[in-house]
Amino acid sequence: MASAKESPRQKMIGMMYLVLTALLALNVSKDILDAFVIVNKGLENSNLNFSERNEKLYAEFDLAKTVDPVLVTPNWKKAQDAKKESEQLVAYIDELQKQMITETEKVEKSVADTLQMQNIENKDKYDIPTNIMIGDSEDGSKGASRELKNKLIRYREQLTGYIQPADRKTVKVDINTDDPTTSEENWELYNFYDRPLVACLTILSKLKNDVKNSESLVVDYLLKQTDGEVMKFDTVAAKVVPQSNYVLLGDEYKADVFIAAFSKTKKPEITIGENIKLDVKNGLGKYTVKADKEGIVDYEGMIRITSAKGKESVFPFKSQYIVARPSLTVSADAMNVLYRKLDNPISVSVPGIPNEKLSVSATNATLKATGGGKYIINASGGNTVDVNVYAMMDNGEKKSMGTMSFRVKNIPKPKAKFGDITDTGVMSKSKAETQAGIIAQYDNFEFNIISKVKSFKMIVFTPSGIIELESPNNMLTAKMKEQIHLLRKNSRIMFEDIQAVGPDGVQVQLSPVTVKIN
Repeated sequence: MASAKESPRQKMIGMMYLVLTALLALNVSKDILDAFVIVNKGLENSNLNFSERNEKLYAEFDLAKTVDPVLVTPNWKKAQDAKKESEQLVAYIDELQKQMITETEKVEKSVADTLQMQNIENKDKYDIPTNIMIGDSEDGSKGASRELKNKLIRYREQLTGYIQPADRKTVKVDINTDDPTTSEENWELYNFYDRPLVACLTILSKLKNDVKNSESLVVDYLLKQTDGEVMKFDTVAAKVVPQSNYVLLGDEYKADVFIAAFSKTKKPEITIGENIKLDVKNGLGKYTVKADKEGIVDYEGMIRITSAKGKESVFPFKSQYIVARPSLTVSADAMNVLYRKLDNPISVSVPGIPNEKLSVSATNATLKATGGGKYIINASGGNTVDVNVYAMMDNGEKKSMGTMSFRVKNIPKPKAKFGDITDTGVMSKSKAETQAGIIAQYDNFEFNIISKVKSFKMIVFTPSGIIELESPNNMLTAKMKEQIHLLRKNSRIMFEDIQAVGPDGVQVQLSPVTVKIN
């Protein structure tokens, strides 16, 4: 047995990968960096194709196991082990890619997880990727490349163990971790030492490609080992597999209705209710009905199979799905309004639709995703901000989930404080002499922000008259401290014309503070 043939496009991507890797030793020009972006995109698309192919193989395996569990279960378990090992290895490589982008681009991991290669600014940086993959060792033994190599070797050995010795010449797990024959460098240094970021990311994408291809090869091999046996129909069962049991009003409910085994020459008859007859191909009936009312919809039907001797077998089935109106939830995490020039946290969710399938935008504002349906929104102008949410449906359609409008307000004025006194209060002379100046504080405000006092005036009421002093910042001047020292019991001082600037850059005048000395 041999692996599935590569498409011409996959062959072209492989050749470009080899050529670009060789050119790295000669020159790292912008054209080469841009070419890596193209190759990496092709590898990512190939990885998606392999994932889809593998899912189909596992579905075929599940069906075969349902029909003949005794024959198929041993190989099915091996396939599940291969799937688990593949997922873990791909996840490890994904983490290496995110770590490289995070540290090189100086961004959060949630941003690195969604950053496209063409949008990376430091494509040519090699020091951080080298440090991650090679470390401070001369042979890469202290870097992630050695651990990666060992994981690839263990993965290759495990999958090879699922292949019969007689078949290993024709069915080969193609993951190469050998040291190159054209260089004095070992595998680790050849692939990751002094390689620019885009090259390292592309090499890792290529390794994910190798892992998924090997998984596909071995699972296909294990499945084919169960071929050639007679599958008896006395173990079949009716199956209903909906694309989703949660359907939005106006959309379509779709389900696959099938039996676990079928004859290519005798089609089963599948009916829904009393008069809906499904088209059947390879034992599979496609059921599609428009969702035109809300609530839980129950349905049932029959699968009828006629044997070669004319005996009819009937298999009943039941299923249900839920129809709901499109429901959008957008909430500000700290309040029911947005404040200008502040990082306002909001949460976005649509019941029944994963967060990763939602597309969120905003008018009169900038929006930044922080992961898990959380966003930071910064209102830039206007009195309202509209948050628009779209969902990518299973059929590829981009569907509006609705718009939520928020009022936009200026940051409220803080309150001036002298010690612990706002507005008016009484303070001992000794405590007044220990104060450094005036502070501005936001009371009962959801955001932890700071306002800076730029200047203020202090007015002292004495028996001989009124003394007015000014400070160019938030601190008491030497003359102000001298006047406080001279105060007597029942004297009053007032702080007024207090100018402060908040995080929005707007200067405001705060309410005065009056202090009576006791």
